[in-house]
Amino acid sequence: MVEKVFHTIEKYSLINRGEKVVVGVSGGPDSVCLLHVLKTISEKMDIKLYAVHINHMLRGAESDLDEEYVRNLCKKLDVSLYAERIDVASVAEDKGLSLEEAGREARYQKFYQVADQVGAEKIAVAHNKNDQAETVLMNFIRGSGLAGLAGMDFKRDKIIRPLLEISRAEIEEYCKKHSLNPRTDSSNLKSIFTRNRIRLELIPAIDRMFGTNITETACRTAAILKDDNEFLESSALKLYRDSARMINEREIRLNLSKIEGCHIALIRRVIRRAIFELKKDLKGIGSVHTDDAARLILEGNTGSEVHLPSCIRVRKSYNQAIVNIGKEENSVSDFMVPISVPGITEVAQLGLKVEAVIEDAKNVEKYENIRYNSLVQFFDYEKLMKGICIRNRRNGDVFKPLKSNGTKKLKEYFIDLKVPRDERDRVPLVAQGKEIVWVTGYKISDKFKVTDNTKRVLKLNLTYERE
Repeated sequence: MVEKVFHTIEKYSLINRGEKVVVGVSGGPDSVCLLHVLKTISEKMDIKLYAVHINHMLRGAESDLDEEYVRNLCKKLDVSLYAERIDVASVAEDKGLSLEEAGREARYQKFYQVADQVGAEKIAVAHNKNDQAETVLMNFIRGSGLAGLAGMDFKRDKIIRPLLEISRAEIEEYCKKHSLNPRTDSSNLKSIFTRNRIRLELIPAIDRMFGTNITETACRTAAILKDDNEFLESSALKLYRDSARMINEREIRLNLSKIEGCHIALIRRVIRRAIFELKKDLKGIGSVHTDDAARLILEGNTGSEVHLPSCIRVRKSYNQAIVNIGKEENSVSDFMVPISVPGITEVAQLGLKVEAVIEDAKNVEKYENIRYNSLVQFFDYEKLMKGICIRNRRNGDVFKPLKSNGTKKLKEYFIDLKVPRDERDRVPLVAQGKEIVWVTGYKISDKFKVTDNTKRVLKLNLTYERE
């Protein structure tokens, strides 16, 4: 057993010589075996061990006896122990979690806390080969993607799993051989949790009905899928970096021209990566959610969107997929500011200044050669003497683009130009009532252009403040 675990540690580079290692110890066979094996090789590897025990206070005197056992074991092995009592039932109720989730959260929080306190580089937990099989089957039943079916990693962040190639039978035999007498958690013998039902009912039934060893089969499959998943994740990360642009901490935009021709397996992963960058975790985000978002990108209409857990939205725009969380920070409330003619008008919401100057009409060709997207434009002043304002869009706005044959709704104009829906509120409009005089950055209205009959010209010059 010791040599087998040592081989696993070397094979996957789980622990380096001279490191400090926090070990989670519940008092059960798995964690007791882990602590004993690591203590056995500690001198050989020059590692320092620190045990952590959490009394979940769920089983009364039985939990207290577990704690007492761990204290005695650590004293016998000369290992520093950090023990804490946490009312997991109360935590679960307060946070709306299951007992399993609350217990796991409490344990890992303490593991990392102690690791920081003692300067430990690694945190060893006692998951074994049977746990791996149970995890794979549980994820399959829940409808997991490839990452879930690949099971648990030997190493992730500071967490290491030195027993992941060791069976539960081997662990129990080791504990018996070394007279460790570990504790038995009575709740593990009851089919009250999903994992327990898989362990106590499903796996024995499969082995009995098909004459197989589903634990070994599931672990072999997980190892194969792990390699496949790592390749796909690496490819998806490159695609994400090529296609993603972070607008702010709440929004990421994906260039559709970069990802639309890619396989849906990569697109799902790019979406997961974008969500992770915004949310900092993927809790609550399952394969069904990323599949919905991927199909939106591949098959959805422009402007359509899907809503995912944790206030995540994915929306398809003209040339990009927009992934955001919660309220968009760059949204703009309605604004309307009368333009002083002549004079300078400030639009605080946009950091914008509008300078209005009246001048005599000169060479008409001069005004006709102004670029559509210029922030300086010229108009027939006589047609605007009733007054104009600068605002964002409103229902019912109409516009006759320069050199067009007819008037159309502003919404239709934005659609024709493929202006993303979330950007339309930010486009400043010079307007007279419902009539749009100038869609700034785009075109002026044909109705207010300078002609041979124009006597006085209104010059509008837009300037954005730069930080």
